[in-house]
Amino acid sequence: MKILYLSTYNVSRSIIAEAITRKYIDHNIKAMSGGSHPQDDIQPVAHRILKKHHYSSTNLVSRSWDQYSNWEPDIVITLCDKILKEKCPSYVGKSVHVHWGMPDPGAQFGNMEDNFTETFNILEDRIKKMLELDIEKMDKIELRTHLKKVAQ
Repeated sequence: MKILYLSTYNVSRSIIAEAITRKYIDHNIKAMSGGSHPQDDIQPVAHRILKKHHYSSTNLVSRSWDQYSNWEPDIVITLCDKILKEKCPSYVGKSVHVHWGMPDPGAQFGNMEDNFTETFNILEDRIKKMLELDIEKMDKIELRTHLKKVAQ
């Protein structure tokens, strides 16, 4: 099973989700992330938060979602509101697609560490709940229902 997290810039939310998923999955599930407008590097605060919580940031780079045109993900999870206003790649239509919208921690007021920690905590909770059940054995309807419930 392949899980793809998408956000606009692929520097914080989707990168954090990819790192968390990689920690909790077995070898049968692969997680990647991408964005419509990838940047040169991941957000430094996102990198710090991952390290602080003992998550690997190895091979985490901002990538274009175009890189996945032949990857054929089973699940696509979009993480920000702005991306919904853009045309998602055609492969999203073949996948189970759910939206776990959340604000960009780098664009919020307040303490950046706190903003990114809150985003990390929300994503960690959702991903752990997602992986509590055997998602590989679910049909598309069961999977979509489960993934939507996880974000409530």
